[in-house]
Amino acid sequence: MLFAASATAFKLTGFAAHADTPGQDSGNPESRELSKDASPDEIFGALFGAKAQSTVSLPYPVVISGLNKGDVVMAPSTVPGETRIDRRPLIDLLLPFLIDEKQLEFLEAFSTRDEITTADLHSLGLVAEFNHANLYLEIEVPIEMRAVVLVPVQPRFKVNNLDTVEQASTSAVVNIAAGSQYVHASQYAPTGFAATQVNMGIAVNALGLVLETGARYSDTSETGLVRNDTRLTKDFVNKRIRLEAGDLSVPTSGLQGNPDILGIAGFRSFGLQPYKEYRTNPSQQFELQRSARVLVYINGQYIRDFRLQPGRYNLTDLPLQSAAGNDVVLEIEYDSGDVDRVVFSAFYDFSLLKKGTTDFAFSIGPTSELNEGEREYDMDNPAASGFYRKGWTDRFTSGLNFQADTHLVNLGAEAFYSTGIGTFGLLTSYSDHDDGKGSALTGLYRWNDTDMAHQTRFDLQVRYQEEDFMALGGSRTLYRYDISARASRTLTPTTRIQMGTRFSQRHDTSEFEQSHSLNMTWATRYGTFGTAVRYEDAPGRTGWSGGLSFNVRLGDGFAQVYHDTRTPSTRAGYTSRQDRSVGSFGWDTTYTHQSNSDELRAGGSYVGNRFEARIEQVLGAATPQDDFGSENTTELAFGSAIVFADGAVAMSRPVYDSFAIFSKNDAVKGFDIAVDPLGSVFDTRPAYAAHSSAIGPAVVPDLNSYYLRTIEVDAPDAPAGTSLGGQALTFLPSYRAGYVVKIGDDRNVAVMSVLVDELGEPISFAAGYAITSDGTRHQMFTNRGGRFYIDGLQHGETVTLEFDSPEGATASFSVPEGEIGVIRLPKPVQIKTRKTTAPYDVTVHVMNKEGA
Repeated sequence: MLFAASATAFKLTGFAAHADTPGQDSGNPESRELSKDASPDEIFGALFGAKAQSTVSLPYPVVISGLNKGDVVMAPSTVPGETRIDRRPLIDLLLPFLIDEKQLEFLEAFSTRDEITTADLHSLGLVAEFNHANLYLEIEVPIEMRAVVLVPVQPRFKVNNLDTVEQASTSAVVNIAAGSQYVHASQYAPTGFAATQVNMGIAVNALGLVLETGARYSDTSETGLVRNDTRLTKDFVNKRIRLEAGDLSVPTSGLQGNPDILGIAGFRSFGLQPYKEYRTNPSQQFELQRSARVLVYINGQYIRDFRLQPGRYNLTDLPLQSAAGNDVVLEIEYDSGDVDRVVFSAFYDFSLLKKGTTDFAFSIGPTSELNEGEREYDMDNPAASGFYRKGWTDRFTSGLNFQADTHLVNLGAEAFYSTGIGTFGLLTSYSDHDDGKGSALTGLYRWNDTDMAHQTRFDLQVRYQEEDFMALGGSRTLYRYDISARASRTLTPTTRIQMGTRFSQRHDTSEFEQSHSLNMTWATRYGTFGTAVRYEDAPGRTGWSGGLSFNVRLGDGFAQVYHDTRTPSTRAGYTSRQDRSVGSFGWDTTYTHQSNSDELRAGGSYVGNRFEARIEQVLGAATPQDDFGSENTTELAFGSAIVFADGAVAMSRPVYDSFAIFSKNDAVKGFDIAVDPLGSVFDTRPAYAAHSSAIGPAVVPDLNSYYLRTIEVDAPDAPAGTSLGGQALTFLPSYRAGYVVKIGDDRNVAVMSVLVDELGEPISFAAGYAITSDGTRHQMFTNRGGRFYIDGLQHGETVTLEFDSPEGATASFSVPEGEIGVIRLPKPVQIKTRKTTAPYDVTVHVMNKEGA
């Protein structure tokens, strides 16, 4: 509030409205006194001589039983019960707090309305009030109505209620990438251009149905021009299901093979809702009889705390260590000073599905393979593949799978179980094919220590395969037994060690091959040192080897030196930092020495507004024993794209997922816009991801499907008062989607002037509305000197001013023709009123603690 009613009282006497004559008699000798219990509306009327205007609707936080559940659009009111709230998003937040009977009553009571009021919530037995001091809606659910309330320790990001830009109904991308090599000198290859390749990829999205295809050319291929893989994709986001048809890879699980087919596939895709957790995450219920502060500790570390009212709660979304027995402690501090502790163990693993969650896939079609870059189909060999997995509990997930074609049938199963000492997994499969029958069995074990200081990790894999076992699209297995283990641990804050070992036995021998390794990294103020020691005993390689490495940040990039005795080889290089902003340039160089050859590479990459390019020089020197010999070549690569969205066309850098076009209104076409600044707030000239130019509108080419992206739009060279710049837009693209955003409008004038009364005196602290020719009402006010500023205006229009203070006063002015931007009116704007002085004068008396 502006003033604390318990500490102040107000008395209206003579405080003049004119900026230059603050002591002038108002001509209204009557005075009104306000008590210390005056309402905000009474104070507003005393100060400004009019009733407070209706509050505009804006997003405000909603706090339910002490938990902040997110923002909902509402129009707060100082009148009890009259705060208006958008119904649909409030229902989504409130229902989980209510028992079933109250949920049904709530849904039936206001099913036909878009808004509800706090009075409506009171009628259902809820306590709801807008907190004007802290600007949030507070809802208290009585304990007898309250369900078990979910309390997420690390809340998942919710995108349902966000105001995002509408996606184009039809969009398309044509990516063009080209590369070539110029041979300056070579002992074996002719000089001139060689290995020239051109690839054109096309993606079209029409109402959510995506077609991907294209063609590529290579002068090293006998076929020359060939078609790229072609595929149709349709996503059902709410169900997290993707359908594909065309050239695709078979979705797999367990020990299944992964062949390419020409066919159709349907499968669960958890990436369609990346902010929704699908893996198991244990929860813990607890009950509070009194209000309390609950502190959460996991593995001895403080995570966060909650202020909770009496009721039943379920702690969820715990940040746990995978494949570990996590210790969770709830420390409950009551207002009386009493402290309770709830201790439990929580098990989690990334292989486990949340209880009741299913994962599945099915595909069918003839197998295919690439032959010299061209796709070939075996139409006489249709194949089918599928699997089904389910989280039966939060600690146990299992599933079945199958694959078959005209030569093979494969059946399999898998199971994962998490315990306090780690996660165990078992994968089995049986195959029956033309050349025999066989089985395979794989056992897995993972364990992670919850001690964050040492971060000990251990994993083990044991695999057995019979010689005639075969997976779809694969060949017979090489090894009968394959056993591998790996362990790592942090010794000091700067030192970490990792050990690995492997034993394997081929089908054609009784001897076991073995390999062992020990790696250690040491981080210092000068850089990171790494060492590796290895021992191998296998056909063709037996003995000890080792490696040394050093990485250091140097300037804006990184330098690396590495030596390996197994090859043997030595490598040294430097890579500069490069971001995705327009004009970004990065370079790198690498020197490699092997026993019979030396090679030096130096290259540079450039990110343009409409293209990407790279050039690399390669110098190789070799002894006569080396097969390739010495050579001197230059390699070139270039990429660009043409994008389309709902009639808008633009040129862009390559687009590999989704994009957004930012076009300008014709009224501001003379000014360029720049989007997505990539610098810090302290940069005077930030870099941008894209900007408009004479070639066309700005395009942001790197939106990731189903992930939120907020993009700022600037107009660095546009004058103040225009409709360009200052926007922040949020995007939530689907797969291979496009957007077209119109920036700016015809209202690009701002007016500055002075408001005066009929005597020509400035009117300070006037408040009202500016009404433009299209009927839009803009809030406006004057400062102590009577000056005002109104933007969003148009050349030549007449603007009407209507004032709540001075009450009933009006004025008007015409926006002169001229340049866009800020215009200072040549003459003051005079109000029209029946009174020659303002109707409000204010004197503030501050009361002391005794009330005097």
